[in-house]
This record gives sequence, structure tokens and C-alpha cells, in this order.
Amino acid sequence: MNEQTQAVAEAKPKKIASSAARFEKQIEEVLGKSFDVVIYRFKTVLEEAVIIYIDGMVNKDLVDRDIIKPLKLQDFNGDVNLTFKIPFIKADTFDKVLTSILDGNAVVYYNKSVYSMDVKMFEKRGVETPQGEEVNRGPKEGFTENIGTNMSMLRRKLKTTNLIFEKIVIGKQSNTVIVLTYLDNIVNRDVLDQVREKLKKINTDAILETGYLEQYLEEKPFSLFSGIGLSQKPDVVAMRLLNGKVAIMCDGTPHVLTIPELFIETIHTSEEYYSRTIQANITRFLKILALALSILTPGVAVAIITFHQEMLPFTFLITFIQATQGTPMTETSELFFLAIMFELLKEAGLRMPKIIGASITIVGGLVLGETAMRAGIVGAPSVIFVAIASVASLAVTNLNEFGIVYRFIFLFLGSIMGILGISVGIVIMLTQLVSTEAFGIPILATFNKEEVKDSFIRYPLKEIEFRPSTVVKYNLRRSRLKNEKGESIL
Repeated sequence: MNEQTQAVAEAKPKKIASSAARFEKQIEEVLGKSFDVVIYRFKTVLEEAVIIYIDGMVNKDLVDRDIIKPLKLQDFNGDVNLTFKIPFIKADTFDKVLTSILDGNAVVYYNKSVYSMDVKMFEKRGVETPQGEEVNRGPKEGFTENIGTNMSMLRRKLKTTNLIFEKIVIGKQSNTVIVLTYLDNIVNRDVLDQVREKLKKINTDAILETGYLEQYLEEKPFSLFSGIGLSQKPDVVAMRLLNGKVAIMCDGTPHVLTIPELFIETIHTSEEYYSRTIQANITRFLKILALALSILTPGVAVAIITFHQEMLPFTFLITFIQATQGTPMTETSELFFLAIMFELLKEAGLRMPKIIGASITIVGGLVLGETAMRAGIVGAPSVIFVAIASVASLAVTNLNEFGIVYRFIFLFLGSIMGILGISVGIVIMLTQLVSTEAFGIPILATFNKEEVKDSFIRYPLKEIEFRPSTVVKYNLRRSRLKNEKGESIL
């Protein structure tokens, strides 16, 4: 059989066997090699029945009490509608039977019909606080690896008939359930259609995490900004859905994608909306400052020290010369060396257990800097500059790739061109940001009259009356218009 003939044969739905014995053999041919697949054929008062399930994925007590025992009763009259105590659906093709079994359901063959029953019960992680999105004020719960739990958590946040869940199965081997989520009366239809079309075009063996989906969906794989957001918190995803975005859930992971993501949203946190306006604006100012420091500090430092010493106060210049006297490397080499070592320490800290990892990052950085200075390898100013950039980068972890790449770009440009190089770098960075779009929406499109109220600063919530018009095309108003009597008119 050639490949084309085989593909046509596989495309035709396979029929279900006409007897219990043949059905048992049909199942064994496909699943019989796996010892965790339970195939049990037994006699009823009228004729034989077969039950199939995967051990460890079903509640055996329910299977025995509500499926097998009722079928074995002497007064069983053959009417499964009256016999089964568990809701069931009929599977009309053999492929649907296999899908149901592999999904964790129990399948019963009786009287030439197959019934699928949801009796799933397997170990799953409870609801916990996401480690990367801790807040002092606000909900602490986070998504889990169970997609049903995640959907229910989102339902509790948005109790509206407009919340839509679309199921898409992707992966020839994994058959992973993907759920496309949006608010039907608010979502950007153009973005929704693009995302839905791209998801349906994915042709791969398996999808094990939303990271797979992100790489299939992103428009520019080598861009420093993907335009796709990520969160493990139901309240954050609910906020983004209310702003017209699309969310993508994947069975087996707590990470949920949101599309599109604008640049300014990477420095926003859910806690800012739960805090008073002054506190929220202080937090945003510090994050913007942290982003600038993490990217520019090493580059500006080496530019001034190498090409523009006249910009430094005389006292500081003398102190710097004394601190770096006797070190074998140039200031540029020192900054490159220390920046790379800090990234290595940070990566090592991420791969270790949480408590140990934090100790490695902090203590390791202190020990490395102190030892390097005592050994005369680097000067104290270099350690301070890299420490400032590194600590600042921890405040804007959502821009980790962006920050690392541009930190080294500015360091390189500053070392060969001075302040002019820094200016060139800023122009390159802004040009890239201005020209980048996420699913047809510019990532810097947050500066119109209404959207500026929730961008670099945050107005009081009662004054943020409209959704971002760059994303939402209709139903822009968050609140209802009222007449003089205070009655809603819209």
C-alpha cells in the first residue's frame, strides 16, 4: 500500500465491531500492548458486554458500582438508559472510542453500541499562588495543570454569558486540548480570526505547553518582543479579556497566553489596579526607571569613562582612577565579564530549588564581586554599575530577553562610540519598537487621549471609562451612561 492509499484509508472512519468478542479483539489490536489498559468482557442476563478504561485515570469505585454491577443484575432488561447511573454519550466511530478512552473515560460496549462515561479521577496539583506573580494585595490563586479547573476559575471571575470557550484539539500523538477564550461582545474580531486560523493550521505531533503554541503563533520569531502575553493568574487573564484580548489555555500547563500584548503592559501588574492611584503610579515610575537603568547603566558608564571623562566631577574621577588602578582589563572588558557572570548566576539560581536558588544568586553575586575586586581582576566601580543594572532588571522580568540583548548592545556601542553610540542605540531601539506589530496592532499604540490614562501613569479607576481603542473596536465604554436621575441609559 503506497502512502497516498494509506492516507485515504486512515481518513475513513473505522467502523465499530458487531459483537463483544470482536470489539474486544479490535481494542486489543490497538491498545493491547499497554499493560495499564483494562479490557474486561463479562456476561449480562441478555448478552456479553465489554468495558475498557485506563488504570490510574478513572474512579474504580464508580466503575464497579455504577457501571459493572448494574449490568450484572438479574433484573437487567437491556435498557441502558435506565441502568447506568452516570451520564453517557454514544460513540459512533472507532476513532471516537479510542479518543474517549485515552481522554480518561470508561467505555462500555453493549448490544452493538458504545457508551462513553466520564469517571475520570487522577492526581492533580491543587490551586496555589504562582511563584512568578506574587502580590501583597489581590487574589493569590493561580491556574493549575487541569484545564477544567482553569476554566471554572475564569468563570468565577467573569459571570457572563459572553464568556466563550472554544475547544481545539492539536497534536497527532498528544491530542492536546486547547481552549480559545474570549468575551464575545468585546473581543477584537480581527485578532480572534487570526489566532483561530493559526491554531487550526498547526500540524505537529504534540503540544505539551503553551510555549509550543507561542512559537507557532508569533509572527517574528527573532524579534525581541513577541506581542504575546503570559500569566498564571485568573484575575490577570480576566482583566485582559475585558480589554478585548484573546486568551489561550492548554491542558497540562498553568500558563495562559493572552493576545495581543502591548509594550507598556509588560510593566503593569494586577496589584496596581487593587492599590490606590498614588501607590500604583509610584510603582509604575519605579518600573520605568528600573527598565532604563537595566538597559543603559553599563553602556552609559563605559561611554563616559572611556570617551567623556570631562563630564565626571573631578573628585569622582580621582576616586575612579584609584579604584581601577592595577586592574588588568579595560572598563569595557570588566563590564562584559561581570554582566555575563551575573546572567550565569541568575540562570543557575532558576534551575535550583527556590530557597537555594535565591541564595546562589545573591550570595554568589556578592562573593564573586568581592573576590574579583580583592584579586585585582576588576575595579569596584564596574561591580557597582553591573549591580545597579542587574538589580533593576529583576523589577522588569517580563522584559528579560529585551533587557539582556539591549544591555549588551548599548554596552558595545558605548565602548566604541561613546555617547553618540548610546544615541544610535536608542534610535535603533525606538525604531524597532515603533515598527513592531502584534497581530496587526502596533505595540506602542497606547498614547491617545483615553489610553494614556492607563499607560505610564494610572488615573483613578473611575476616570478610566473606556477600553483601549487600539484593541477594542466596539463596546468601548466600560461604564453605562446615566441620565440626570442616575438611571442607566446605555
